[in-house]
Amino acid sequence: MNRTKIGKHILARTPYNQIVSAVSLALFITVFVLARWIGLLVVFVLWLAALLYAGYAFTRREFAEAARMRDEDRRAHEDLIARRRRLGQHMDVTYEERSLSLAARFGRVDQNVAENGDPRHTASARHAAELVAEGVLRMPLGGFPVTVFDLEVVNEFDLGNLARMGRADQAVESAKCYLTVCAVTLPYPLPYLSSLAAWNTGLVEEIAQVVDVGVPAELRHTDDPGFAALLLSVPEVLRAAHNLNLLWTVSGDQLVTATMTSTGITPESALRRATDLAALAGAFPWGRLEPYQRDTTGMPVPWQPHRSPFLVHQWWMTSDLFGPGVLRWAHGPLGATGMYAFESVGTDLGQPRQHPGDGQPGTAVTRAQPGSGGDGQCGGVVSRETA
Repeated sequence: MNRTKIGKHILARTPYNQIVSAVSLALFITVFVLARWIGLLVVFVLWLAALLYAGYAFTRREFAEAARMRDEDRRAHEDLIARRRRLGQHMDVTYEERSLSLAARFGRVDQNVAENGDPRHTASARHAAELVAEGVLRMPLGGFPVTVFDLEVVNEFDLGNLARMGRADQAVESAKCYLTVCAVTLPYPLPYLSSLAAWNTGLVEEIAQVVDVGVPAELRHTDDPGFAALLLSVPEVLRAAHNLNLLWTVSGDQLVTATMTSTGITPESALRRATDLAALAGAFPWGRLEPYQRDTTGMPVPWQPHRSPFLVHQWWMTSDLFGPGVLRWAHGPLGATGMYAFESVGTDLGQPRQHPGDGQPGTAVTRAQPGSGGDGQCGGVVSRETA
């Protein structure tokens, strides 16, 4: 659940507010009849002051409630990290409390943040520059090295609402939640491929027919359409690409999936995701992938938005028209400041693509309802519960 609500403002038209408006109008008329213009002016000024104070008090309560929820979620995350640490002591797992090197590869932005800049940009840029991977587990699964860790990210829906209620740094802090990342290290780097290549991604595809979206359709979710066709021709891989609970990306020598929650997910849920991802890597047709091996030494930094190593599912609404949405995480420029934020870019999922040679559309997908994705989601219309 978001920490701020999509709801009516305190001054929105409601039966209660209509009654108050009627009483106020009656009061103005009565005062005007009894005390004429001077009395009416005094009462109107007092009424306006009360109205402004009510709006101020409303936003303060909303901000304080979001801050309280953030404190609760942070404590819950600390408990989950402690459980992850204890798990590392009883398994064939290496545990690391914090990692700068992982954060540098998966989201941290090396940048100098000016103190005298726009507070809204400064707070977001500082968050990206100080990003650290937390609760790092490293383990072998299915013959592959697997890494699990958390990144503290910003729920931009909450940030947009909270930034209008208080200081930017406080808004960023109260809008934070956690991206739990599972990454499988592959034998060698491969072309970029998002599991979205298996989908007709709704609105993006429709807009592309009339507007130049900047990237050819065949390159929107992969660097190499031939590589994508080969990988998705494997039934196990295609089924995994249609699994809404494990959307994934091949990025260099990393196979990555991530999920965003308000508290982080339980160690058991993280291990299940890591095991599923390692099994997916094992299903790759490695005997035919050698020609696609890539040299990543020239890979651009920061990552381009469509090459983000993260792909997170969220349930935005129950509408059959739009269905579930997807967030990609990438470095985004902050105006013309030369600084970057670590932020999300959303798109809605359409229907599975029909793959050449199948004769049938892709595997049918049963759409999950909001909040039913196993792990408690943060952002959109989703659950705050831990997995």
